Amino acid sequence: GGGGGGGGRLAGVLTAKDITRRLVAKGLSDTLTDVGKIMTPNPICVSLQDSAIESLTMMVENHFQHLPVLDSSDAPVGFIGVAKCLYDAIRRLEKAEAARGP
Repeated sequence: GGGGGGGGRLAGVLTAKDITRRLVAKGLSDTLTDVGKIMTPNPICVSLQDSAIESLTMMVENHFQHLPVLDSSDAPVGFIGVAKCLYDAIRRLEKAEAARGP
């Protein structure tokens, strides 16, 4: 388990959609099929410096619910999702609206 064998680099991601499309639909064995054969290799990623709006735009344009987040050395540090980006965007709008006043 774990590690990914990429030396700290993200080799790919495995989502429920990947499992459905590449494992179940093709009738592959869930116990004999390597993750590397069904994962999405070289996924689109965002960096820690990207804004929530930039991340949300990438997700919407590419039909993803989540994107991996990479640090400045391209090491994976987590995932960001549509809901978190929307929450951040709404919070910023509310702050801007409050700053404008009545």
